[in-house]
Amino acid sequence: MNIAIVTNIRSPYRKLQIEEFSKIPQISINVYYTDKNVLGRKWNVKPINGVNEKVLQGYRLLKKYGYFNLGLVDIVRNNNVIIIGGYEQPTCILLSFLCRFYKKPYVIIFDGISPKKINEAENPVKFLLKNLVVKHASAIFGNGTVAKLYFSKKFGYNPDKIFSQYLTVDIKKIMDLGRQKEFWRENIRKKFNINDKKVIIYSGRLIKQKNVDLIIKAISVLENKQEYVLLILGDGEERQNLINLANTLNVDLKITGFISEQEELFKHYYVGDVLILPSYNEPWGLVVNEAMAAGLPVIVSDECGCSLDLVYNGENGFIVRAGSIEDIAKAIEKVFENDNYKRFGVMSKEIIKEWNFHNSRLMFEKMLNSIY
Repeated sequence: MNIAIVTNIRSPYRKLQIEEFSKIPQISINVYYTDKNVLGRKWNVKPINGVNEKVLQGYRLLKKYGYFNLGLVDIVRNNNVIIIGGYEQPTCILLSFLCRFYKKPYVIIFDGISPKKINEAENPVKFLLKNLVVKHASAIFGNGTVAKLYFSKKFGYNPDKIFSQYLTVDIKKIMDLGRQKEFWRENIRKKFNINDKKVIIYSGRLIKQKNVDLIIKAISVLENKQEYVLLILGDGEERQNLINLANTLNVDLKITGFISEQEELFKHYYVGDVLILPSYNEPWGLVVNEAMAAGLPVIVSDECGCSLDLVYNGENGFIVRAGSIEDIAKAIEKVFENDNYKRFGVMSKEIIKEWNFHNSRLMFEKMLNSIY
């Protein structure tokens, strides 16, 4: 059986996920990329083992709507099942129509959506186009509870045909690095002159949507703010604004810059004591998976898709209202109260064990069996 996976870029997590799928007997996987820049966010990601990869020729219509790609008819003709990475970009919509024309089953692969979006009204025209793609899909390979809620509530899609893809990161690699966690912790702390402070980690791009400024503001209102340091693993357009804000509020801030090597990034989690992801409109938040695999408590906004599956209030962290400085500050205090962060971190590692590529493959096989 030939399986086509049409996605935008080659990412570290997708590479490992697809390599796991390629172990399924009697299937051949062909991966097609819609974006001209296959490596997207400057990740250093090697080609995917065990599959065929092809970059599609295409034309960018608008930044918001992505590419309109060529060669789609051949994709549909030459494969038995087409896995479409989305439902609203021109290429995805056209692929769904071609699949119906050639009577080929297609699946929507969906990485997540902010829980807030489930009950929000949508533009009627956009919703109509999305619904045309969704309602004819043979299955949805979505991520977690938020995907099942979104498609069943918003589109009336049969929940029995929605399969959780357990999209995750290389948690095995992260846990293996934990065998030397004291070494990484000591050396990286020394590199950034952190000493014995409590380390709050933020990992990701520095853009307004991520609300990193709220972490700085939350630390600034703590009575013992000098005991904390915010270590940012990443870079972006908001970098200087965050530095200026931290200086104004007298908050200790360290920024690593973008870390292209995944293993190097993973080591930095062992410097921290808690991870905070306070984003607006966050489809999932794979950095939460990463931090939990390193045994960190997590504080996550209620607009992060992962909050419905990975965060248990008072057990491995807290879910806070997006945009609330007060909620973040209180959550920080509770995490460190009576050394809760140690117990929370142990629970994080237990919860995240289920989110692995093996389980992703099992669900992929189950989904394929439901189609054929």
